[in-house]
Amino acid sequence: MKSSIFSKFEKTVGGLKFAVILILLFTTFMVVGTFLESSGGAEYANRLIYKRWPFMGLQFLMFLSILFAAFLRLPPKKRLYGFYVIHTGLILIGIGSFITWYSGIDGSIILTRNDPSRQVELNEDIIRIHDTNKGTVYKKKLPFRAFTTDLNDEIAGIKIKKFLPFSDNQMEWKKVENKFPSASYLLFNDNISQDFTLSLHPQAKEFESTLTMGKLNIHFLPTPLGNCFAKPSKSKLIIWNLDTKTCFTPEEKKVAIKKSKRGSRFLALSTKLTGSKKIISFFPDFSPIPLDEKLQPFRKSPFRILSKKLFEEKPHLFLFGNKLSYFSDGTWESKTLGKDPSSLPWMGFNLKLIKYSEVEAPVFIPYYTAPIQESGKLVKGGQKAILVEYQGNEYWVTDNAPVTMIAGDKKMIISLAKSSFLLPFEFTLTKFKMDTNPGTMDPASYESFVRLFTTDGPSSHHIYMNNPLKHSGFTFYQASYFQDNNGGYGTVLSVNIDPGRPIKYLGALLIVLGSIWHFVIRSEFFSRRQKLAGVPA
Repeated sequence: MKSSIFSKFEKTVGGLKFAVILILLFTTFMVVGTFLESSGGAEYANRLIYKRWPFMGLQFLMFLSILFAAFLRLPPKKRLYGFYVIHTGLILIGIGSFITWYSGIDGSIILTRNDPSRQVELNEDIIRIHDTNKGTVYKKKLPFRAFTTDLNDEIAGIKIKKFLPFSDNQMEWKKVENKFPSASYLLFNDNISQDFTLSLHPQAKEFESTLTMGKLNIHFLPTPLGNCFAKPSKSKLIIWNLDTKTCFTPEEKKVAIKKSKRGSRFLALSTKLTGSKKIISFFPDFSPIPLDEKLQPFRKSPFRILSKKLFEEKPHLFLFGNKLSYFSDGTWESKTLGKDPSSLPWMGFNLKLIKYSEVEAPVFIPYYTAPIQESGKLVKGGQKAILVEYQGNEYWVTDNAPVTMIAGDKKMIISLAKSSFLLPFEFTLTKFKMDTNPGTMDPASYESFVRLFTTDGPSSHHIYMNNPLKHSGFTFYQASYFQDNNGGYGTVLSVNIDPGRPIKYLGALLIVLGSIWHFVIRSEFFSRRQKLAGVPA
């Protein structure tokens, strides 16, 4: 009974109909995977198709189909020698592919010019939790899936709740305990418009208090300073107290402004004005930081000074929530933003206040989105994010921004990273060369000139398309490039160890030889037999 069941299974799996169905399914997967790879990138296709159990199970069934098809044609027959060689080659390719999948390495190394590196990043996402008090680092591998995954795991008192393999950020306003001003504005004219958000809140880490738009410099300052900017002042100086959040002009407090021998303005605040035992002085045209009695910078002082004269040569816009100030036509103007936009003196621009709050702060919240790729780079969904909970509070951690959480004396640093390992030798990028298509800035080809440092000494190598570097069992391919902070270019090399490659090469060779045997030699053999038998061709 068992023998008949196995025999039926063997005939079904090794049969032509089953093979055709598998080939059609495999072709469908490959077509869909190719489309996903071109639109969303190789990682998206791997997470959704190539490295998921349906596709891998299909490949296993194809392996069984090939194996049983060969078994069904045993014992060996001379006319099927080519068939046996072809199927042996296919089986060897399957075995080699399994060995590569199980024990191979596929990663990348990032090199910047003259900066040695030996760290290889693998395509495995991990969450890294650093307990600074204990000096302990916890790591957990994250699932290799294409969509949002609920984890519901816990490490060192931190709950790991949700993982987003592809995400973008969406701004939201979140209630906060400490009061700091934040505001969103819309700057527009007849041709363009641009919204922007500025904040002074320490929790709004992604938002700055200054912004540059072309030649216009925008400064976001505490709201009380708006009143001082509007006050007439011959000296054009404003002094403010960071502790009390109050400000005044030297004229209001009858503070004398003097000049040094070199003609630099300076003034001193008495102990009555500072409320301390120290007299502080300012050189307002050089620094906002006060000086102590020994003329040393006194950074602990809450007092700062601002000289409006420093902002009169170029376009500067000062924002104070619902108030603004700027210098135009030889005078300082101050306005209050209402429901209607306020006109600005540059290029017909208008400014509209969208939202202002001191009890809410702007934060970026990640949301899942399918990745979109253009010119080989992700333009959407290129961020990974994970939601964690610590002592009742939720935090989003992205691969671009680690999160530091402090509770009492305990400090935890959470980051998203790739699992990695160190090479037994070092690389340095000495030169990067890129050629562009004529009349465009699109790259046509790019090449890396690297220096390899080993125990045998340094050596120079040239890596480009179809010319990889092979060393100590590793193969380094030219994969990508990026622009660094200095305006130069860095390179990304793919790092590969393929222990199944010799077996796959042997399998490919057998397929070629078997095809020649099966379709060429065999056809000639039958042609001769027909001629000898007197059968017309």
